[in-house]
Amino acid sequence: MDNSTHKILVVDDDYDARRILCTILEGEGFEPYEATNVEEAIEILENNEIDLVLLDIRLGSESGFELCRKIRLNDSLYGIPIIAISVSQNEEDIVTAIESGASDFLSKPISHAILIAKIKAILRLRAEAERLKESQQALLRLIRETNQQKELLSKEADFSRELNRFLDADSKKDFIRKSFSSFLGARLFSIFIYHEDSNRFRLFVTNHPDLEEGLEIEPEKNSIMYDAFTNKKVIYVENFSKSKYKKLGSDKYETDVVCAVPLLSGDYLIGILTVNDPNYGEINGYDFEGRIIRIAGHLGVSLHNTILFEKVKDLSMRDPMTGLYNFRHFLETLRFEVERAKRYEESLSCIMIDIDNFKSINDRYGHQIGDEVLKELARSIVISVRASDIPARYGGDEFIILLPKTSKTLAMRLAKRLMDLFSDKPIRIPHDDLVVKVTLSIGIASVPEDTLDVDELVKKADNALYEAKNRGKNRIVAYGET
Repeated sequence: MDNSTHKILVVDDDYDARRILCTILEGEGFEPYEATNVEEAIEILENNEIDLVLLDIRLGSESGFELCRKIRLNDSLYGIPIIAISVSQNEEDIVTAIESGASDFLSKPISHAILIAKIKAILRLRAEAERLKESQQALLRLIRETNQQKELLSKEADFSRELNRFLDADSKKDFIRKSFSSFLGARLFSIFIYHEDSNRFRLFVTNHPDLEEGLEIEPEKNSIMYDAFTNKKVIYVENFSKSKYKKLGSDKYETDVVCAVPLLSGDYLIGILTVNDPNYGEINGYDFEGRIIRIAGHLGVSLHNTILFEKVKDLSMRDPMTGLYNFRHFLETLRFEVERAKRYEESLSCIMIDIDNFKSINDRYGHQIGDEVLKELARSIVISVRASDIPARYGGDEFIILLPKTSKTLAMRLAKRLMDLFSDKPIRIPHDDLVVKVTLSIGIASVPEDTLDVDELVKKADNALYEAKNRGKNRIVAYGET
């Protein structure tokens, strides 16, 4: 034991006794301090890190017992060992000294060897007690952190389980939008899905007020998303404005912390998760970055399942030849949109389309050429309609388009655009070196002008189409026109 690191306070009103003890302590390498009374002793104890007190229990008019009690009642001094010294070998004095807080008792005259042995033993015990206390505190911290980690992992498991309950995209978006921010402990987040065909990121879900639904962006080489994407690594930046990445909209963020995580399913890149403005408590707490990385792993697999599900669902709703929606899906959407139009008193229109003299095309050129004509019409319809419209194949050479929030006048404009794009347009059949020209007949019916009934709407659009045929084909007729 290195005695030079230990400070010992000698409390005795006898100068000679103090000097003898201090000389002994200095000879053993201790650093002695001196006090003649209780008041001086308390002041030294409060201003110095004293390791042990040698105390004469007879301090003139004062009592060493009183100093023992004051030390034991002082929270900052409690724990400093005391060796009481007295000329008296009275059993009552020894008991009183121990009860007042003394760790040991020595009678004068003092054996120097015994004094030093006792001091060293007491200091060694105190050091061991301190180490034990530190070990206990470390163990308690470890238990606390372990419990926190277990609780966090349990929450992550619950979140992942709940996330995987939703297979379709809309339900999953709603769940993430409502739960993700508070779960992560961050104010803003965005999830982008990567589309290989366009080499662009399309926004899947966000709670960022400045990002619009359906947003598509190209990976910029100076962006944090590009780095995370191309290297398939987590980018965690605590001082984003001073980092190498381009900063956009910095005034909108409350903190300068940004994290971008690639969303992977195996080795397959699904997209990117970006997190902004984590709570300070979460940053300075435990494993914030690790939490994002772990949940991103679950998120990547879950989103991959949703993408596959949506592809299968989309295939089940599509006509295999034209790629337009099939009539079953059209009817499901039609019922929903008609009810919404009635509830909010909105317009809704339905367009029926038929290729004029299509049978003669099949008879003259064969069904393969007829199929090419149908596909070309489907492409023209897709070019003509808006993102909110529902184009479908009705059957054979007939097509139907649902136009939500669209009056009959606006529906007529869209129909004319389609007529201008397709009617009498030369359709070149490359592998047969043919050019085919066809015309269209179109009928239109609307809610609420013509009906509020789903079946009636389709029937009246069909009646208008039939009227267009009767009037000589290659024309547009709205239901109710005379």
